[in-house]
Amino acid sequence: MVGGYSIDRWLFRSLSRVYGSLVGTVIDRLYKPCSRHYLRVNTMVISRDELLEMFRNNYPDYRFEPDPYFDDALYVVVKGPYRVPVVDKKIVVDKNAAESILLGAPVYRPGILKYSEFHSGDEVNIVAPNGRVVALAIARVDSSSLKIMKKGVVADNIVSEYRLPPIREMEEYKKGLFHPQSLPAIMVSHILSPKPSELILDCCASPGGKTSHVIQLSRGLAKIVSIDRSVKKLLKIIDTIDRLGLPKNLVLLPLDARYLDRDLGLIGFDKALLDPPCTALGVRPKIYIDKTYSDLVNTVNYQKQFVKPVSKLLKKGGLLVYSTCTLTFEENEDVSIKFLNEGFTSIEIDIPYADKVYVGDLVAYRFHPLNYDMNGYYIAVFKKTS
Repeated sequence: MVGGYSIDRWLFRSLSRVYGSLVGTVIDRLYKPCSRHYLRVNTMVISRDELLEMFRNNYPDYRFEPDPYFDDALYVVVKGPYRVPVVDKKIVVDKNAAESILLGAPVYRPGILKYSEFHSGDEVNIVAPNGRVVALAIARVDSSSLKIMKKGVVADNIVSEYRLPPIREMEEYKKGLFHPQSLPAIMVSHILSPKPSELILDCCASPGGKTSHVIQLSRGLAKIVSIDRSVKKLLKIIDTIDRLGLPKNLVLLPLDARYLDRDLGLIGFDKALLDPPCTALGVRPKIYIDKTYSDLVNTVNYQKQFVKPVSKLLKKGGLLVYSTCTLTFEENEDVSIKFLNEGFTSIEIDIPYADKVYVGDLVAYRFHPLNYDMNGYYIAVFKKTS
């Protein structure tokens, strides 16, 4: 506990390095969702105006709006906060499930940790591991069924702290008309600006949000190599592309991106995306912050191992976009500076919603929970000059 917040002391100091006296306000925002929940329109099968009309007709209780800067981005306004009634019966779910249920998602069998006895039709509270009551739900099944139940909906969410349409249950989602993605993540592929015939590398590519967007923006005409460490992760990319019905002009390789220069050789990629594993401190809403400064140090050491291999694979004049969904200086600017020592020059661009950050010869872009009520996100753009 530091300054009234349940957070690792040294991690708090790391965030204070970026936010100073505003760090408490930033942490408070992390426990609440963004007021706008963004969706990326699959413009290869539907226009944004058509999808907006469809949403407004099918979900009249929610407000859908186009983003003013990116023609494949729209958002739904998040409802809430609401007071969740407390009842005697409970289902305790893990952190990831709780963060989805907080926004109105149904209660699925995976993610349930423990539960009291209940029957189909009973009201039950959905509780996070730290005791936070995130929703009131109506059970679809008896608790006795959970012992043999492996998947499926256990309870329907009727009152949650915040409310969105059930994104992954929507027919428009199942038909591949859109992909849920934060606005800064959508911007990454726009900044990369993939063109037909370009050879593009996507490191750490699962679950495929950026790979699928590169396909979409290039109309399936760019040549993409997407990398992740396991076949299981690559299958998630295939699932994303299949659901969206996109052309598969790509190669998927189960490789560790830290050793790509060894495994792929000196291939001259035109452009590359690097969105490495991070502490994800910028993702909202959070039930609690369970990361420690030790986690941060380990993550930074891991991230820095991607720098040299990626630098060797890009051809001279090639473009690299580095991004994370976290807030710390160590994972963002400090890692980015390493690229300047590997033959890259920092590129200054103009993008909306972001603060420009200058550190020596580095210019980068930060999206803050305080500015425009965004997820925390970081982008740096580089050109290979030698």
